[in-house]
Amino acid sequence: MTDLFVSESKTQAKEAAYAAVQQLKPKSTPLIEYKSRGKVVVIGDSKVIEALGELPEPLTLEKVVFEGGVSSSDITIEGALGQFLVNVSTQQIKADLVLDLSSKPILKMALKPPGYIVSGHEKNELEEAKEELHELTGTFDKPKYFDYNESLCAHGVSGKPGCTRCLDACPAEAITSLVNKIAVDPFRCQGGGICATVCPSGAITYSYPKPRDLLTHVRTLVLTYLKEITEIDGKTTAPDLVFVTEDQQDRVVQIMPAALVIAVEEVASVGPEVWLSALAWGARSVRLFNLDGMPDSAENALDLHLQMTQKTLAGMGYPDNCISLVADQGELITSSSLTQKKTASHAPLGDKRQAFYMALDHLSAQADEATVEANQEIALPQGAIFGEAIIDKSKCTLCMSCVGACPGNALQDGRELPQVSLVEDKCLQCGICVSTCPEDAISIAPRLLLDRRLRSKPRVLHQDEPFCCIKCAKPFATNAGIETILKKLSGHYMFTDERSRDRLKMCDDCRVVDMVEDPNSDL
Repeated sequence: MTDLFVSESKTQAKEAAYAAVQQLKPKSTPLIEYKSRGKVVVIGDSKVIEALGELPEPLTLEKVVFEGGVSSSDITIEGALGQFLVNVSTQQIKADLVLDLSSKPILKMALKPPGYIVSGHEKNELEEAKEELHELTGTFDKPKYFDYNESLCAHGVSGKPGCTRCLDACPAEAITSLVNKIAVDPFRCQGGGICATVCPSGAITYSYPKPRDLLTHVRTLVLTYLKEITEIDGKTTAPDLVFVTEDQQDRVVQIMPAALVIAVEEVASVGPEVWLSALAWGARSVRLFNLDGMPDSAENALDLHLQMTQKTLAGMGYPDNCISLVADQGELITSSSLTQKKTASHAPLGDKRQAFYMALDHLSAQADEATVEANQEIALPQGAIFGEAIIDKSKCTLCMSCVGACPGNALQDGRELPQVSLVEDKCLQCGICVSTCPEDAISIAPRLLLDRRLRSKPRVLHQDEPFCCIKCAKPFATNAGIETILKKLSGHYMFTDERSRDRLKMCDDCRVVDMVEDPNSDL
């Protein structure tokens, strides 16, 4: 078979795959509307603002000058295009646009809010800034890039701190903490998508496209290609899959004409559940094209999830770099590829953890059995979204505070038994159990179990014999709990005689009765 024939067959298979994707009907994304009437706040020293000159209509100018004791540290800027609030000492200025001519930008985030423009002081730079300001007058739409379900959020419970991954990763600083949950400013959000990739629970998801729609796109593209190439060539040839931003799409097509290319708003929005699903459905490699770079916070967070996924692949005996973030176009060609006995056909799932586990289980079943058996427990880097909770039995009193606080329901009680169990596939590694435990008895550790049964089956972390009331014999606490209480209250003035100390060993009902009957009681 000649290379030309193979090339032609791949071209036909690609065309069929792209045509199949065109028939899909993804859910529409809501829009966010900006309205800018052209009121501009210009910040800088008087000489630079004077050099700016007049602004073209309909722009109107309000100056904030670094004079009279005003410095950049006295200025805070809230909002985005059409709704800025510029606070200068005790003064608050409403504006549609902000032109920052200070020596160092007042807003430090990597992705500045829409409508906030930073300019140099040269004449040509100032003219370009004026043109940009003029273009930002009117009404504008953009997608609402995210969905947020606070019932799934692991940011905090009852004031106890937990997961901060999305806040740490967001390059636009569009996410803020509300103690037990987060708030995302849709006007400052610029669709970086790393928040959805790092979220362990799926509380925050990318909606341009929505998770199930993206997975449907990937599945349709890969499976259609495999079907067509097999019918044409008589054998299966797995494709390379490349995620790329629209402005880089043509470039990647030229470098890898045989690859299946998916254009997305931001490659950081494509997470591990998509990468593994693509491999399970039959892609031989997945590459995230990042030639123009991305903000450091997003790249660092994405790199952590790449390490997590690559360690998982290596643990199953697959080449770890068949999933990679590509910063040089040569890497598109040199990366390794994965081969498997049989491709998956399962339907796309909207739940990110379920989608990840479904793909993982398929790849694990297709991998070398001895390799998988030898690597049932895969150590993951710190910060990974999978792992276990560990209880120090010498400290734990089985008070169940951790069970009540666990947002993923990974920690569970023993119902009638004094017992704490862990369902590991539900553990979000959020750390809320650690911050909630009054005895400092819990720690978390990132890892991944390849055996689905071990991941999903409750595993007892700690249990104790129930302590029974010394009067009615009803179980009401644990031995360790009563021992801790007796130790902590030893020497307390309210428990100096034996009868008062014995009340600590009684259930609530018997304790009240004994206090009423005791002539020495304060009741």
